[in-house]
Amino acid sequence: MRFWAILALMILPNAEPQAGETADAIYIGGAVYTVDPSNPRAEAFAVKGGRFIAVGKSDDLLKAHRGPRTEVVDLKGRCVVPGLIDAHAHFASLGRLKRQLDARGAKSFEEMVALAKARAAKAAPGEWILGGRWDHAAWGMKEFPTHHKLSEAIPDVPVLLSRVDGHAALANRKAMDLAGITRNTPDPAGGDILRDASGEATGIFVDNAVDLVRRAIPVRAASLEPVALDAQAACLKVGLTGVHDMGVSPEEADEYTSLSDSGKLKIRLYLALSGHKSIAATLAARKPVVGERVTVRAVKLYLDGAMGSRGAWLLQPYSDQPVNDKGEPNTGLRVEDPAVLRSVAAAAVRHGYQVCVHAIGDRANREALDAFEAAGAKDARFRIEHAQCVAPADIPRFAKLGVIASMQPTHATSDMRWAEERVGKERLKGCYAWRRLLDSGARLAGGSDFPVEGENPLLGFYAAVTRQDAEGKPEGGWIPDQRLTRAEALRLFTLDAAFAAFEESVKGSIAPGKYADFVILSADIMMVPAADILKAEVERTVIGGESVYQVR
Repeated sequence: MRFWAILALMILPNAEPQAGETADAIYIGGAVYTVDPSNPRAEAFAVKGGRFIAVGKSDDLLKAHRGPRTEVVDLKGRCVVPGLIDAHAHFASLGRLKRQLDARGAKSFEEMVALAKARAAKAAPGEWILGGRWDHAAWGMKEFPTHHKLSEAIPDVPVLLSRVDGHAALANRKAMDLAGITRNTPDPAGGDILRDASGEATGIFVDNAVDLVRRAIPVRAASLEPVALDAQAACLKVGLTGVHDMGVSPEEADEYTSLSDSGKLKIRLYLALSGHKSIAATLAARKPVVGERVTVRAVKLYLDGAMGSRGAWLLQPYSDQPVNDKGEPNTGLRVEDPAVLRSVAAAAVRHGYQVCVHAIGDRANREALDAFEAAGAKDARFRIEHAQCVAPADIPRFAKLGVIASMQPTHATSDMRWAEERVGKERLKGCYAWRRLLDSGARLAGGSDFPVEGENPLLGFYAAVTRQDAEGKPEGGWIPDQRLTRAEALRLFTLDAAFAAFEESVKGSIAPGKYADFVILSADIMMVPAADILKAEVERTVIGGESVYQVR
């Protein structure tokens, strides 16, 4: 048995309940979807010491586990599901966005410029206007905007606004000047400075090129606590009891552990350290941490960018832009050398860490699978984050190699407006192909990539079962043969997400011995018409038997 499995068993025991023990609380009269294959539906469950001790019928549990101090909660037929887990998100970024410019609601480039101008009018000396989540495709623009209107409206305050996918950003002239960007600034490895016909920077920086501007932003030491607690409040409100945070520094990981020790952190976090060329030394020096609230035992790397910004690394050029602005075949960006991934994967296996690699394009996915195959550790539960565009020939390799496809259903319904333009109809067969992956025997995990998408996991659940946006478009769903059943979709955000973190023995289903993490919903998402799924609201979020969010 490998190191990480032994560690999990030592620190997170799957406690067996004692027959007839008195419960702290018994929840009765509900529509309980347990996601436990041996007992998929129930009407009641009992909790003691922060864990489930029994699941079954109301009368049976009251008779066997009710004591003089047992709290009895009548669910009155309400739907209960296991605590929902987001298998791919950026936790602190969600909190930070609440303090920055959120342009997701802007209906045009001009409207975003107006929002930035209003914010700049209140900026303190030296302050940068940061934030973003803009989407030029939603504005009806096929090509990226340029900095000119932004620079004209805001000439004296630096502005850097990220695209919704987080893989491209728009800077105004002031920001570029502070960063020393000129027509002679070379593109960095794994990055692209978009330029006009005269060779001048347009203000759009893709993937690693964004760092050329970010390095000019003044560094101000700030506590992680306020943004983490803001993010926690937002997550608990939508029923998230766990989040896999894809990319934190060792210092941030330590801050999360301190927040947990103080009792302020209620949500359960699975942290992946941000990967880089020298990360192997960090893994060797820092043992994995497995705890009830904070676990640090993964590393996150990037192989490419995103399809929306044409940074995803493809086997063949983009269908809608086969040649880039430098006159070269446009197959996207290789953000990291696959040799680095192979080296890190080998080091991770030695030191008990899981590897999670961002791969969106079919070339990036193939390179990731090749690297994992070379590592030769099928039980390491290597993960490909996104797995958005996979060559059909590579789909069976996920199951063969034991690689988890960590996917975000709302990416499909956000990207469906332009995805076929990017890769063409034939390659689209391997894109957002949840059903093909699942039917091939692969393990999936569900996430949102928030704040790229909304943090509400019901958005992902709905997208997985309908392949439609929140307005119910397109009718019948986009590429509907890739839809999942409701049971499969619920597993994505519960037991499958737990499995992706080696935590299926303690999380992901309502079963005796597991943490008492569950969500009470206002509507039965497993039974209501699909169009009504998003009308369901979280009435209570419970973690370890404690109500951490409740509608009053």
